Parts: sequence; C-alpha cells; structure tokens
Amino acid sequence: MCANAEGSGQQLQRGGVSFTHVIRESKPTVAAINGYAVGVGLTMILPFDVRIASTRAQMSIRFIKMGLMPELGSTRLLAQLVGLGNATDMCLTGRMVGAEEALRMGLVTQVTEPEELFDTALTKATEIADNPTGAVMMIKELLRKNPLDPDLEAVMERENLRDQIARRLPDHSEAVAAFMEKRPPTFNR
Repeated sequence: MCANAEGSGQQLQRGGVSFTHVIRESKPTVAAINGYAVGVGLTMILPFDVRIASTRAQMSIRFIKMGLMPELGSTRLLAQLVGLGNATDMCLTGRMVGAEEALRMGLVTQVTEPEELFDTALTKATEIADNPTGAVMMIKELLRKNPLDPDLEAVMERENLRDQIARRLPDHSEAVAAFMEKRPPTFNR
C-alpha cells in the first residue's frame, strides 16, 4: 500500500496501478459479502462485476464518520451502481445498508442465505466463465467506457468495432455451429 498522488490518504496501489484499475481490467470478478463490508471493505468490492450478499451482510461507506473522503473511485462507482440519490445518502450519512436494501438499490445483484453464499457466488462465476472469454472481456471494456460517454455515436462505434472483432473470433463460429447442431458450445479458454 502506498500514499496516493495528493498524499491525502492511503490507496491500495502497487507500482502506480490502483486496485480499482486492476479489478476493472481483469477477468470478471464476483464478490461474496457475508457480514460487514464497511469503509474500504465496501470500496474494494464496488469495482467487481457482480456482488452477491448473504442475508447477514451489512454495508456502509463510512468515511464521513471519520472525517475522511471516499477513495478508489468509490464516489463514481457507487453512484453508477445505486444512483446519485442513494450514493449521496450513503456517503453523507455513513449509515449501514442491509442486504435486502442493497439489492433494491442495485448495490448487490443477488441475496442468499449465508450457508448458500459461496456456492451461489461460485455458480455465478462459472456461468460467466462458460462464455467466450474474448467476448466477455470486450463487453467488460464497453461497460467500463460507455455508460458515462455522452456521445451516443461514439458508444455505438465502440460497440460496432468490438462486434466486428467478435464475429471473426473462433468462439463465434463455434456458437453458431453448436446452435445449428443443437448442442452446447465448447469455447476456447
């Protein structure tokens, strides 16, 4: 861990690359939340692609309670997930949010019983991993860039370019053949 560029706090960085950047650029990630995800504990799971919580989960972005600022891009990421109103409420109050409320606001995508959490997260990770890796990574890139781009033409151009690339990948041919042969596809890993 090292100080961020302004020196006003700590950021999880290695070699100048932030944790948030590494997670957002990595293969798909699934967070399983069982218990408290508070402060940096919540900040660290915001960039994950999927967040699944047990009914025991409690989440809070409590930096305000310590007179500190949210970090690692959490003000943007939280607002993207739950909307500006909910993000503002969470950041300015530091209140705890339970699993069901987190689901309603979009902070998590699924809630399960604690004893089912690991299997549920593993099932979701497997469901994602069973898809063509090249297409998954391009979709992650589009979801990282496009939601905040006000230029719809640029968004569509990025989508079109990635679609042209995907159509030339062996996984697309395999998906078409599998569909025609009424069998599950076998993608390259």
